[in-house]
Amino acid sequence: MAVKQKGASGEGRKRKGDYDVVLIGDAFYDIATMPVRDYPERDKQIGCEFMLSIGGQAGNCAAACASLGLKTALICKTGDDVLSKWIISELQKLGVNCFATIAQKEEFPHSGITVSISFEDGSRSMLSDRGANLDLKEEDMDFELLTETSFLMRAGHWNTEGLFAANNKILRIAKSAGVSTGVDIGWSAYLGWTESARQTVFDFLPSTDFLFVNEAEIKGLSGKERGEHELLERGCENVIIHRGAKGSSWVNRDFEISCPAFKVKPISPTGVGDVFNAGFIYAFLEGKDAEECLKFANACAAAHISKKRLRNVVPTIKDVDSMLEAIYK
Repeated sequence: MAVKQKGASGEGRKRKGDYDVVLIGDAFYDIATMPVRDYPERDKQIGCEFMLSIGGQAGNCAAACASLGLKTALICKTGDDVLSKWIISELQKLGVNCFATIAQKEEFPHSGITVSISFEDGSRSMLSDRGANLDLKEEDMDFELLTETSFLMRAGHWNTEGLFAANNKILRIAKSAGVSTGVDIGWSAYLGWTESARQTVFDFLPSTDFLFVNEAEIKGLSGKERGEHELLERGCENVIIHRGAKGSSWVNRDFEISCPAFKVKPISPTGVGDVFNAGFIYAFLEGKDAEECLKFANACAAAHISKKRLRNVVPTIKDVDSMLEAIYK
């Protein structure tokens, strides 16, 4: 998929279909703290405030896409518990059409759950139980749906091992129908960066238009600090890099550009990369050029990270425009 740095038509890249974006992947129930200075000592207790919200890479990105006004669908797996029902209900309130099936196996009685401890320096540490996400598999896919969208986003790779064998097929079918394809793999917390684990990613790179990764994930995949060009050689068209406080970059075979981050106080770092992805997808589908896509995505991330997550409040176009106006007025 050829994408030029300059000279986007401005006419947008949306296709005729039921959805602007279809996401496939993980949905979690997130329990996140307001920023704390440090972990308490063992056998000690500190007071903190919690934020309860939709989570998971796919869940977060779907919520943010819908909040930005994109017609959004999510294919995911849940349990039959109260948390699973709450996740789907909240996603639907935001405008996400959920194609969610319930795990039938006894070992997956509940949704994925993540406890995220946020720190004052903007970093975070997470404890996750993947729950029903592990049961998402090829039989849960509506392959016709994957061809009736403008953008297919596969998110939460490591949390949905049941799709490892089907990932390339899913992306290939969408791509062959003219759909733009994206993947955010996340951190390999369960399998590590073993050769076999890395191969599960390499297998689908030839069918991937946009690979969303951070610097640590690039190193984990390629074994190099600057391994994005190796990932391009393995078949993906574009590498979109989350660089945290340093901003973001877009790298392909024709160009490499970077955009600085917005300077804001970090309050809600959990899910910020997923919101960035949603902003990028929105800007790309609107036909913005590469630099504008990064700038808009960075503004989405800044609007998200600088606000307290009251239930499932994710950035709107108004929030992003306000952020852009405050910086570029």
